[in-house]
Amino acid sequence: MNKITKAKKILFIILLSTLFFSSHLFSQNKYKRKISISEWIEEMEKCKDKEYRLVDTEIFYDESKDSLYSPMHPRYIKPSEKDKKREKTIFPTIVIKNCKLPKNKTCQVRNIIFQNNITFNWCEGAAQLIFYNCTFKQGLDFLHSDLGIIEFWYCSILQRTVILELQINLLSFRNCSLYTDHKIAQTRQRYGFEKENQTYQYLFRISQNEKKINAFILSNCKILPTEVIPIISFIGGKYDVISIQGIDFSNSIVNFNNCSIKENFTVKKCKFKLPLGINSLNFPKNNTSFNWSQLDSVGLGYYTTYEQAPYTNKTDTLISDVDLFNELNSSYRKFFSMYRTQGDMESANACYKQMKDMETRRYHHLYQQNPNIHKWFNWRFNLFLKYFSQYGTNPVQSLIISMWTILIFAAVYFFFYSDWDGINRSFLIKQHRKIMQYFRSEQRLEDFYTENYKEDFKTFAAYKKEMAESKLDIPAFIILLGKPLYLVSIIKHKILTFIYRRTEVLQGRWIDLKPVRKVFVGLTVVFSIVIYMICLVFIRALNSTTLSVNAFSTLGFGAIPVKGVSRYITILEGFLGWFLLSIFSVSLISQMLQN
Repeated sequence: MNKITKAKKILFIILLSTLFFSSHLFSQNKYKRKISISEWIEEMEKCKDKEYRLVDTEIFYDESKDSLYSPMHPRYIKPSEKDKKREKTIFPTIVIKNCKLPKNKTCQVRNIIFQNNITFNWCEGAAQLIFYNCTFKQGLDFLHSDLGIIEFWYCSILQRTVILELQINLLSFRNCSLYTDHKIAQTRQRYGFEKENQTYQYLFRISQNEKKINAFILSNCKILPTEVIPIISFIGGKYDVISIQGIDFSNSIVNFNNCSIKENFTVKKCKFKLPLGINSLNFPKNNTSFNWSQLDSVGLGYYTTYEQAPYTNKTDTLISDVDLFNELNSSYRKFFSMYRTQGDMESANACYKQMKDMETRRYHHLYQQNPNIHKWFNWRFNLFLKYFSQYGTNPVQSLIISMWTILIFAAVYFFFYSDWDGINRSFLIKQHRKIMQYFRSEQRLEDFYTENYKEDFKTFAAYKKEMAESKLDIPAFIILLGKPLYLVSIIKHKILTFIYRRTEVLQGRWIDLKPVRKVFVGLTVVFSIVIYMICLVFIRALNSTTLSVNAFSTLGFGAIPVKGVSRYITILEGFLGWFLLSIFSVSLISQMLQN
């Protein structure tokens, strides 16, 4: 037994040693070739076959040979005419498989036109590989690779960029032109690569599962318009940073599906005319920069297939499906919560309004399915809140509507009698009779005024006489107190009497005036009557508005200064004012607390 045990141990040790040395030898011989960047470019350029395959090869930067591929100038400088003249064309399809990209130095591959697709499959390395002023006419693929930094500056990428299970520190596209060629798309359909009559094509198809992209940057790129709809699709995967800036997605679809962004999510200065696809997207609330104004006209949606319109807050199918409704509502709430956390109330309110619009449409759907008074009120009350205060997000709008309501009721009160001004037909007839009496008699304007306030003048005269008679019977300082009171009381009448005296134009009877004098007096009287009527209208309007404000704000009355139908209108306005002002107060307080 001991001999058998010792033999097993010896065999086990031999097996382990064999495995160790074989793996070590394999690792040493993993790459069969080692070529410089210039050699690699030259091989591709000289290849006459339809496909150029580079397998099990290490590509490195050779300082003696690759000076042409070192960063000669800052990457952000636009290519010059010299760069365009130096362009090289590579015709075969490029397949780079199980290779190691330059890891020892920053390299810049520039001024190359790839006529066919280029694929990086099961590759590693790339300390910083920069493609500058390159054209990829048949697309670009990164598959199952573990890379460092790859950047594209001022490149043109036709068809699509496919990223599948890519582990990379930084993948960036800056100042690039991205577009799909409809003729090439039709060719791909003939060979079965795409569906027949397909109206869309991927620009970016990033499909991740276990791999991770630390940072993905898409900045200041142009998506040129074509006959098919370009798609930028993120499917699964984890990202530390996603930054999309300065892109016009007017005719493009952007879709995030089951993605997780850990550190920073930035979307700035972008235009969207199609809903942003967002299904189970997780992003950091505190480190997300995505102003809702970019999405205000389109909102969020779900893309189950790109051949059909997405599910949005206006889609009947989504409104009727509880699960879809809850999922999209959850996505809206993520954005709303993020904006509130950051204090961006403008974006939060805009997002909240779209979310409430979806809720209103759902209430309408529920009412249509099973009509009852409760569901009807839910639906109608939401519609009212949208119109009155944008679901409580715009107290200024509710205040403006309240002011218009006050003015409408004031216009109604204008045509009803009010005790505050006493202007009615009897009052106007009385004033008209006075005018006729003025023209028929020799009374002056001053006489009409003193006649109206005859009792006041008698009271003031009696008061003055009483002070004179009591001069010896009471202390002098009491008399001194009375004189200012008398002067203050009489000064108004003295001033008005003086004005009437100075503005007298008739000075006799109308019938006794000469024709020229009649023309002057007639025009003056007409002008005066017009001014008087304007004053009456102003007084009535002021009293009507005051009455409306009083009723609307429910300040209350001692006695309501109107009669008949208008009395009941004031009660109705009081109830309406209480209701509207309550909503305004809640809306205002809500916005103040959020800010």
